[in-house]
Amino acid sequence: MRRSFTIALIVALFSTSLIATSNAAVKAGSKCALKGDKKTSGTKTYTCIKSGGKLIWNKGTNNKVVAKPKAEPSVQPTPEPSEIAEVEPTAPTEEITFANLADNYSGVSYWAWKKSAEKIAKSQPSDTKITVLIGPNTVPINKKPADAVALASRMYADYQQSSEFVLIYYNYKDIAWAEKYVTQYIGTDGGYDTSGEVKKMCPSESNCNAAAAMLNQKTIIGVTIITSSDKMKNDPNFTSGTLEAHEYSHTIQKKQFVGRMPFNRQPPRWLTEGGAEFIQTASVHYKSFSKYQNDRERVTKDLYYAHTFNNRWLNEFLNPTTIGINWENWNKYDGWRVYDVGFMVSEILVAIAGPNSIMEIYKLMGDGLTYQEAFAKVFGVTWDAGLATITKVLAKEIG
Repeated sequence: MRRSFTIALIVALFSTSLIATSNAAVKAGSKCALKGDKKTSGTKTYTCIKSGGKLIWNKGTNNKVVAKPKAEPSVQPTPEPSEIAEVEPTAPTEEITFANLADNYSGVSYWAWKKSAEKIAKSQPSDTKITVLIGPNTVPINKKPADAVALASRMYADYQQSSEFVLIYYNYKDIAWAEKYVTQYIGTDGGYDTSGEVKKMCPSESNCNAAAAMLNQKTIIGVTIITSSDKMKNDPNFTSGTLEAHEYSHTIQKKQFVGRMPFNRQPPRWLTEGGAEFIQTASVHYKSFSKYQNDRERVTKDLYYAHTFNNRWLNEFLNPTTIGINWENWNKYDGWRVYDVGFMVSEILVAIAGPNSIMEIYKLMGDGLTYQEAFAKVFGVTWDAGLATITKVLAKEIG
């Protein structure tokens, strides 16, 4: 699926008081001023969170004092930062269900991240062959794309995945080179027309900041084209691996139903893009809940600024008349809505039933079930009932 990126220049002025600890006593549940602010009081560090439309201090986490071990006779190597898992935050006491979602929404992010992290930690990546192709004039922004792909693969280790995943990195000077490889891997018999796709992602040197996922529907080889321009060299999507994880997750989605789903069926667009957005964030940041939260905020921040997403809007967006059939109704919305609203819905679903739940919908639709039937089988409630709860809590959170 095509995914374009634009640059927004945001200037933030931070006061040193935001990162300094305070000597004033902090009480859990009391009001705070700035979301994400942290204060230490006694033996705990408290974080300012949004709950029920208000900003309050959370329950806090204990500040553990770790005793220094005795010096060993030999110097031990220092582990790489990526190998050091942060101290996990205190878990919300109650897991999320549709029945208690309204009262426990503040725990959704934690449980969605936690269940995904546990799945990744105990799984191995698939045996998918990863092929990285780099244009002769191109320097990829992400130097280790296979690492991010492996994490997304591990999250869905128990689902069928493509035999090969090809990453094609290019810039404006390498368009003809990239087109040659897209033709080689997808060609004219891959199930759909990809001519001009490379150029669409990079129409000029100053506008070359996008990616697109494809799947050869005969060979089931996944192909992703990713531009590499100086304009995006500091963009977190291009530097962290989330972009590669996102596009690879699309190949897993498609693998579940390509060639099997009945004619004129299509999973919801917000689940396809929002689900991939969740997968990329939860997989790349599976060792760090704080990094997951930071990336989550980047994805969803526009929703909190707008304050226009009421219950009626959410119902119309999430449940158009063509849901499970085609994507036509979503063409009238801002293109990012399928990503950010879709992310928040996917996060809720994963918090309730784990990461397999959103992928299982694709598999069941491939088996011939409608979207509504697949949802009911996975979650044990009807789509209409689940939707009513989801829109209620999201309208309260971002409306």
